[in-house]
Amino acid sequence: MTLQQVPVISVQGKPFDRGQQHGSQAREQVRKDVDSYFDLWQQLWGAKRSEVLQECKGFITAIGEYDADILEELEGIAKGADLSLEEIIALNTRYELTRIALIRSQSPTSQVESGGCTSMAALPQVTKDGHTITGQNWDYRARFYATDIILEVKQETKPNLVTHTEVGTICHDGMNSTGVGVCFNALSSNLDRFEPRTPFLVMLRGILNSDSFDQALAAVLGTRATVSGNILITHRDGEAIDLEVIPEDVDCLYPDSGIITHSNHFLGFTNRSDLKDTAKSSKSSSPSSLFRANRAWQLLELDRGHIDIGSFQRVFKDHFSHPNSICRHADVRRAEPEQIATLASVIMDMTEQTFYIAKGPPCQNEYYQLTPQSLLKD
Repeated sequence: MTLQQVPVISVQGKPFDRGQQHGSQAREQVRKDVDSYFDLWQQLWGAKRSEVLQECKGFITAIGEYDADILEELEGIAKGADLSLEEIIALNTRYELTRIALIRSQSPTSQVESGGCTSMAALPQVTKDGHTITGQNWDYRARFYATDIILEVKQETKPNLVTHTEVGTICHDGMNSTGVGVCFNALSSNLDRFEPRTPFLVMLRGILNSDSFDQALAAVLGTRATVSGNILITHRDGEAIDLEVIPEDVDCLYPDSGIITHSNHFLGFTNRSDLKDTAKSSKSSSPSSLFRANRAWQLLELDRGHIDIGSFQRVFKDHFSHPNSICRHADVRRAEPEQIATLASVIMDMTEQTFYIAKGPPCQNEYYQLTPQSLLKD
């Protein structure tokens, strides 16, 4: 076992200043990450850089209408990294842009990796010390192994937050100083399309900008996505709701006896006959999602009443059906752009506002503890 730590970037002040601090502190890393994505999109759907940037222009208005402060922070990142706003928008719509390959694929038998990640939460009634615990394995393309950071954001008029995200992006999984936490999983459906709406990474930031659980829900319900995605929202006071988001609709899933898990296929929307789940179709390159969520629930259930951080670590290290397991490893039988691995494992004790992070597959890398003082604000 090795111990690696994710770099920490701390920013504070007004939105543009925070963004500029982020961009300038990680200038070369941001620029490299942007280039890596343009290379990926060229491989996946033959996109030229100019074409992608043109696609991103419409998102500027969509993001500004959703939250003007978030757009201003993105403008600051662009300034600090000496890039155009459209290039930073591209990075923060990377989830949507990467799905263009799936959306625009014409062959009914073509396979495009539709994502990874396994997330879960356990509520006080089932944990050892009455804590609320949540977390996820971040499964993503192996080429992006060195791109993640811990972004600590001290805000003047909104909650402080700490997010595990990619350099140059506004948010991913994390928690804030008012007790709201969030995890994110990819979903794909036949209803997905590419239009300038609120990107999921921006939506996740909207959740962590919220000072209450209902505001966190409103950050999703009050906008529209252009593709599908899954958001698990947790609160330190012992509440969790999972939101399966598709264009024009959202379905809610609740904990089963204090435990909730999710992977990359739809568990809700049983009333939508028009919805076809890509994870269950011929386009799915890996059907592992169909067992990961259920297996995670069963493994946590074994520790019912005694669930703790160690329980989460054990689940996230699970190798059933390796390499496409909960602890995922690159499948060398796949082409490089489609090789997915667990790039980080993040567990959050919402009660103690503490992170436990493994950089890389947790079967090979030790978890370390991080308790940001900024989260003790409220």
